[in-house]
Amino acid sequence: METAFLLALNPDDPNHGYAMGLLNKSRRREVELYLSSPALLELSLLLKSKGLGEAKIREVFLALESVLSRYGVVRVACLGLRHVSFAAELREKYGLTFFDSLHASVAILDQLEYLDFDQTVSRIVLEEKGRSLR
Repeated sequence: METAFLLALNPDDPNHGYAMGLLNKSRRREVELYLSSPALLELSLLLKSKGLGEAKIREVFLALESVLSRYGVVRVACLGLRHVSFAAELREKYGLTFFDSLHASVAILDQLEYLDFDQTVSRIVLEEKGRSLR
């Protein structure tokens, strides 16, 4: 899960139903969801750029922690040096944005399913995973 998924937890988001469906599957242990660690930084920067103060940002993250843990999403796929290196390769090869390349590198290198609304990144993740199996 990445930033768009976190944003979809807002009931006003058009993808809210999809996000809640995944959380319910997680609660029933039908899927194991991992949060891409770069999503935390990306969301923080996004909230800051929208003019939210530190107290409000803290409140948002505490609410997210509460919701995600309630649904059994407590695992975070952590960013390492190999992920950052591979993300640079993905940016060069596919022209991905900084954060999309980080999310994709985590999914590819950690062999995690990429669940997001961006079909381009999803396609790239599947393509790169196929390469690594050859």
